[in-house]
Amino acid sequence: MKTLTFARRLRVGGGCTRVTLAVFVGILAGCGNAVSDSDIQFVTAAMPTQFEALRMYGAVPFRDGSIGLSGHGPARLQQGCEAVIRSARGAFRESVVLDSESAEYFELDISRTPGGWAVTTDGLAEPSSNSVGLRTQFTNCLTAIKDKLRAQPETVQ
Repeated sequence: MKTLTFARRLRVGGGCTRVTLAVFVGILAGCGNAVSDSDIQFVTAAMPTQFEALRMYGAVPFRDGSIGLSGHGPARLQQGCEAVIRSARGAFRESVVLDSESAEYFELDISRTPGGWAVTTDGLAEPSSNSVGLRTQFTNCLTAIKDKLRAQPETVQ
């Protein structure tokens, strides 16, 4: 696993953002859940207590126009990961994009609910039957975000 890019951290707060988050959670409730029960158990057992949500998605590779990154071959989507994390200063978002040897990426939404965790696909991509790949990329996402937070401890305080 190689972490390629980090998106800017956005503070979550204010009335508009709370409304947006509420709408997002409502939309998630309407999405189909094509994730296996064993994968759901794996994901929920691994979610850190300070996380409010985690989203895994396909991300377009970064191209800066360098000679080696020109249009040679088809571009493959990479694994994007974004978490909403609680801290003493309030909730904030942390994002990473992972490079993968596989062309496969996973789309998954995990959000904290009053009754535990809701784990769903976002309905944009066909759910994968690759349980090992899903669990590996999920673990890679958590590890990359945790590593980024360890490198910037002031963001969590």
